[in-house]
Amino acid sequence: MFKTINASKESGDEGGLKLVNIAKSIALCYAVTILLLSVFSVLVTYLAFPEEFVPVVVLLITIVGVIFSGFLVTRTAKIKGWLFGSISGIVYVVTLYIIGSMLTGDFSFGMSFLTMLLVGALSGAFGGIIGVNTKR
Repeated sequence: MFKTINASKESGDEGGLKLVNIAKSIALCYAVTILLLSVFSVLVTYLAFPEEFVPVVVLLITIVGVIFSGFLVTRTAKIKGWLFGSISGIVYVVTLYIIGSMLTGDFSFGMSFLTMLLVGALSGAFGGIIGVNTKR
C-alpha cells in the first residue's frame, strides 16, 4: 500500500524504508521542534536573554529536530542510515521552507536555504547513522 524505498537488492521490506515512516518521523520531529521553540520563546520573554543569540539557538533547535528525525526514520531500516537520515533531513528542511514561504509570501532561494539544506542533510545523516546502529 505504501511505497517502499529498497536499500538492498533483497526483495520485500528487508532493509527498506516506507515513505510513511519518513512522514511520521518528520511530523513527530516538527512537534518536538515546536515544543522546544515554545519553551525557548517563554525563556526569552521572561529572562534577559541577549537577542544576538536567538538565531543561533533557533538553528540549534532545528538541528536537534533534524537529528531526531534521522534517528527515528532509520530505526526500522537495517542499512544505509546515513542515506535515509539525509533524505529525512532534506525533506524536513524543504517542508520548513515551503511552510515558511507560504506564511511570509517570499519564495526566494538564497544562500541561507542552501546552507540549511546542507545542515539538514548532514544532521539527518548523523541521526540516521545513530538510529540504524541502535539496538531495537
